[in-house]
Amino acid sequence: MRSEISLVEFGEELTRIAASSITPLPAPEVEALEEVIGAPLPEEFRSFLLEFGLGVRPGPVLDLVWIVDEARREQQYFLEEPDMEVSPRQPFPITQTDVQRLPSLAAEGIEPILRFDKPMPGTMFLCGHGCSWISMLALNGEFAGTVWMTEMGWAKEMHWWPSAPWNEADRGGFPYSGWTRPVPFLDWYIRWTRRNVARHQSRSQ
Repeated sequence: MRSEISLVEFGEELTRIAASSITPLPAPEVEALEEVIGAPLPEEFRSFLLEFGLGVRPGPVLDLVWIVDEARREQQYFLEEPDMEVSPRQPFPITQTDVQRLPSLAAEGIEPILRFDKPMPGTMFLCGHGCSWISMLALNGEFAGTVWMTEMGWAKEMHWWPSAPWNEADRGGFPYSGWTRPVPFLDWYIRWTRRNVARHQSRSQ
């Protein structure tokens, strides 16, 4: 799934608002990350790393050490609990049929949240949001390259919903909830960055 913003437009906007220089991630480091994850990265996310590295303030800056540590921790868990093992190369299971339920749930006043098991195949850790809330990146499937919120840990029927950190809603105890459309990585990153810029400008006035 591709972002509405193109990579060129993204780069132009990020360069204008960056608080410091942008440092690309060298190709060998990107390849090493793919080796740790155990699957190819989605095209947009891979291009982001190669051109913009882990990000730059006022946008979010990804923590590569955390991503690698969590991936390895999950892999160790699979060694200890082989019945729970899933592969990042397996299809990401959320489909268009699942996503079509989200607006209906919201219209009925119900939190637009899906329930899927975790570990979730076809995903990688992306970033933390405090407490146990995290965003994960879908690596393949119908929504390859989109970002999803869930919780740390492993359990049946965990909560999953489109990650939208620019959305201030915290309904029903689910942070940044209420967004009903999956968001591809570049759109996710630039929306969050724009929110940070707007918040800084309002505080400066």
